[in-house]
Amino acid sequence: MAEGDDSFSKSIEQENPTVPPPRPPRETPTASHPPRETNLTDERKQSLINSLRPTYLTEQEMETRLQPLFNIMTSSEEEDVALFQEVISKLTGSELWWMAYLLNSNFDHYFLEIARNRIGSIRLRTLFGKSDDADSFFLGPILRHFFHVMTDKEASYAAIHGMRVFNQRNKMQMYDQILHHAIPLARDRYGSIKLRAIISDDDFAHCRNRLLGVVAFNALLLSYDAYGNFVVNLNNLRCTYDVAVSLRGHYVELPFTHGGRYIVEKLLAREETGVLVVAELLECERDKLWRLARSVYGNFVVVTTLKVTREDLFSGLVNKLKPLLPLLRRSHQRITIAEILESVP
Repeated sequence: MAEGDDSFSKSIEQENPTVPPPRPPRETPTASHPPRETNLTDERKQSLINSLRPTYLTEQEMETRLQPLFNIMTSSEEEDVALFQEVISKLTGSELWWMAYLLNSNFDHYFLEIARNRIGSIRLRTLFGKSDDADSFFLGPILRHFFHVMTDKEASYAAIHGMRVFNQRNKMQMYDQILHHAIPLARDRYGSIKLRAIISDDDFAHCRNRLLGVVAFNALLLSYDAYGNFVVNLNNLRCTYDVAVSLRGHYVELPFTHGGRYIVEKLLAREETGVLVVAELLECERDKLWRLARSVYGNFVVVTTLKVTREDLFSGLVNKLKPLLPLLRRSHQRITIAEILESVP
């Protein structure tokens, strides 16, 4: 401001070098324009709307349009939240389609980065279901990168929402991918969480039975997996029996693992599958049963077996374990097994 005042004074002096004009009253300088926050917001809004109008673009022009769109889609600033909501509320079907098309460019890079972002995932979910044509473009990168989308914490939320709101044709394509990737997903941290959510959600009843069938068929592999064992569904009666059949021959070995222990205990809780487990325990060698009874996780299965088994099978199991009673008494961890055996006349 000092340089501006000096130049102003010099110009006056040049115009009237003899009689200097009276000094104007001192005033607080005022900006020539009011604060431009509103104007800037309007400009950004109009720029964003213009960028979403379908037109032919070179690769460089497309990149120029994508970066501001990416920024708006992933920003948590209040101004950007309001801007996004206002612009989206005014989009026509063709503009929404063009937006989805833009996000498919650059090998789906922008779409995937937005989906992996917490705010971006939420913004995508607000766009899904508004237009079948736009949804078809949104679906593209999800299908092309299905496993990576479903194993990402934020992107998977967007994908599952798409399974709820897309049209039936698009849903079926996603169901096929779920079935195709079911086992790798079940063995992933976030993938297993999403798979369990799909299995338990009535919105996905169309693919639930087939998915349960895939899980039951691969129950042995999943039972030994740190994440997969949580996907082995034992809440459905038909699925529980299918799982029990798949695990035949492994009821003694499974309880040596943390996840396997819970699966076998759940099978013991149902009469129709519990008898399969008890029968296998009765058939195994006494040494193997002893190792099971003294193992960290297996001893819980032996206790559960003694508690739920009745009549002939119970007598057979007690008779098989009683010769081990002196050894069981020596270990505090296995004292419950010894107490149960001693309570039997």
